[in-house]
Amino acid sequence: MPSPLVTDIQIRFGDTDMLGHINNAAYVQYLEVARMQLVTEARLAGIPNFNFVLAHISLDFKREIKLGQRVQVETKIVRIGKSSFEMAYQVLADGVVCTTARSVQVGIDPQTMSSAVLPDPVREFLSRFLTPQEEV
Repeated sequence: MPSPLVTDIQIRFGDTDMLGHINNAAYVQYLEVARMQLVTEARLAGIPNFNFVLAHISLDFKREIKLGQRVQVETKIVRIGKSSFEMAYQVLADGVVCTTARSVQVGIDPQTMSSAVLPDPVREFLSRFLTPQEEV
């Protein structure tokens, strides 16, 4: 089974809220950092055109995260379609799962900003992180 892509997150004081924990809006940014690491990995693997937009995102909060904890996002690809792919994430603080999330990305043609079939090299790259999961 492929290993997840692990992204270290630097928590900023501005990520906290009046309760002293990380505000829910910051988690969306943490997932964005993880997606951008995937793009960086693709470019390092020689995939020059990896264009997609976020079509859906959902998060389930399990535990709070506080400033000063070590935060990582583990990312897996759980589905690769013709023009889209789905990612599953775990946000961990000090090694404990605090949030799970899912997102769907759609390949796009940057000239027309319309949906586009994922090129074979992109599909092959994504398959390196593919861990199909059953529907819950």
